[in-house]
Amino acid sequence: MLLTRKSTSVSTAQSRFTRSVSGMLGKTIDRRTFLTRSGVALGAGAVATQLPFNILEKAEAAQDAGGKIEVKRTVCTHCSVGCAVDAEVQNGVWIRQEPVFDSPINLGAYCTKGAAIRDHGATHDSHRLKYPMKLAGGKWQRISWDQALSEVSQKLLQIKKESGPDATYWIGSSKHSNENSFLLRKFVSFFGTNNMDHQARIC
Repeated sequence: MLLTRKSTSVSTAQSRFTRSVSGMLGKTIDRRTFLTRSGVALGAGAVATQLPFNILEKAEAAQDAGGKIEVKRTVCTHCSVGCAVDAEVQNGVWIRQEPVFDSPINLGAYCTKGAAIRDHGATHDSHRLKYPMKLAGGKWQRISWDQALSEVSQKLLQIKKESGPDATYWIGSSKHSNENSFLLRKFVSFFGTNNMDHQARIC
């Protein structure tokens, strides 16, 4: 199909663009404005050279803790896919990890959850939550397991009474065993709702 041009007029958008560019190119500044702006630029550059850019320490590799490093093949527990992981263990501490390239499951790759499995599974991690915490007055306070279970159960019963059992939604953990998952599913059914899914679905 042959297209034939029937008009020689310039589009409105193009003419506006041309006028805008011409206006910017046509603008000039006087000598006083030029010197003022140049002085500001030079002053800013001089101040920037005096900033303490050495406030951050130089990055250095972590020192070797010593001891034999063993590579132990394991399986990621964050979902049911079963991606293989090579864990490097030194003095009983999991220090590094790599995906298994010859695994037929993950073929040398893993998702973001699998990449963080060492951080989640490290029992020596000081940031790991080890007991119930309650936010009171803007601060986290440690409470007993009995108090935590009591307050959570009372709140669930209150929600069920005021809004019905379908006002809740339950998410299973990919770290649950078959028996854990079975009991959770039975509990949710006993609570009176079918609003339940599995966390591994986000993989």
